[in-house]
Amino acid sequence: MRNVKSLPRLLTAVLLIGLTAFLTNSCKSTQITPAEVKAALAAIAPPMPVPPEMEPVIFEDRDGGLWLSYNDYRALERNVIALREYAGRLEIVIKFYREDQ
Repeated sequence: MRNVKSLPRLLTAVLLIGLTAFLTNSCKSTQITPAEVKAALAAIAPPMPVPPEMEPVIFEDRDGGLWLSYNDYRALERNVIALREYAGRLEIVIKFYREDQ
């Protein structure tokens, strides 16, 4: 009878020792070289955005001020929108590289 009562204790001890040995041997951290880190960052790094091509806008001198035709106004508007999109993409790239440090 005495062996039957100590069997769960012995089994528990063996399982805990086995679990500890398994975890210490299989969960070792590997050494990562700086070259591997650079390669991984290069693979996930966002590409640099291409600067937008600006449409020419011509301001004319009229009556002591500058005048802008409707077509030039629309070209200026498209230029501003393209620059805002470009700035947004640049901010994404900047945030990516700042978070690494």
